[in-house]
Amino acid sequence: MTPAYLPFTYLSESTARMLTALVGPVVIYQPLKTNVPESLGALASLDLVEIRIPIIRDDDRLRAALAEFTDWARMNPGKTTPGAGFFSQRQGDIPFFDETAVNRIRSDIKRYRQTDHPADHEAEKTEAEFSARLFLALAQENDLATDRLEDDLHRFKTLEKDFLDTLTDADEVGFSRQAFGAEIWRDDPGAKLTMQRIRAWATLAAADDALPELLITTSRAVIDTLLEIHGDVLCLERLADIRLPIPSAGTAMVLGRVLADLAARESSPSAALSPFVSMAAGMESEPAATVTLFAAANRTPSSVVRRLAPATAGGSGENEKPESVCHTLFVLVES
Repeated sequence: MTPAYLPFTYLSESTARMLTALVGPVVIYQPLKTNVPESLGALASLDLVEIRIPIIRDDDRLRAALAEFTDWARMNPGKTTPGAGFFSQRQGDIPFFDETAVNRIRSDIKRYRQTDHPADHEAEKTEAEFSARLFLALAQENDLATDRLEDDLHRFKTLEKDFLDTLTDADEVGFSRQAFGAEIWRDDPGAKLTMQRIRAWATLAAADDALPELLITTSRAVIDTLLEIHGDVLCLERLADIRLPIPSAGTAMVLGRVLADLAARESSPSAALSPFVSMAAGMESEPAATVTLFAAANRTPSSVVRRLAPATAGGSGENEKPESVCHTLFVLVES
């Protein structure tokens, strides 16, 4: 099975290696051909991800809108500058994406609308795709900034630990290392504007004529939102969770065959979970990842993605593969 990373257009190297070891190289969609991060290109060269750019029209218009918004955000930093709330109580706020920024995105979309285009379905589809790509391009800039910030934090914590270890006489005066050696704060990148992220991502995925058969995410917020908003319509249900040691580099994909068998079953996947659950038996090593499996029973990936995307989005329909994939599986990986 070919897995797709939902609903993000960027992931770190450590995440890419973990997901590759679990399910194989993940497909990661990009909103703009000329704006693919160098780090993603490096991961693709290592066969850790597969970059796909299903929509390439209106690139000049998208670059212009993205450049203008980025310039505006730079000149109006306020509390939305990446890292501005780093040491404050607003650490959970996402750079760029406050209410003012969202309104600005909407204004840019309207400004760059092609007014001479006929008001037909194709025009609506084009504008829906442009809207989604602009949102994802801005979200990607935010995710890149957050990842760099976390790298800096990790280096800082390493230096702090090394410094504390050198204080050999500190214990004699009651010095507490724990007070300074706290864990690094981390936020779920999918926790803000979650449904917008999902809809924008699904717009790109719906345009892919070779849609992957497995959907994987590292965001609990994304899964919770899918269950809340689309759970009933998609018949989306939680099947099981297991705790697995995080695979080492070069490990063959651990879950690939088991998930492929579940997705291809004619009967409900909930009736054949033993191979999935048994993978955790006797595994106590750390560090570990919790893998939670969800299924949209009797829903193909293409029908699921089209349900998540705006009504005006969609591909040619050639990605429907009922003969090989009967159920859409969602995998949540939390480390």
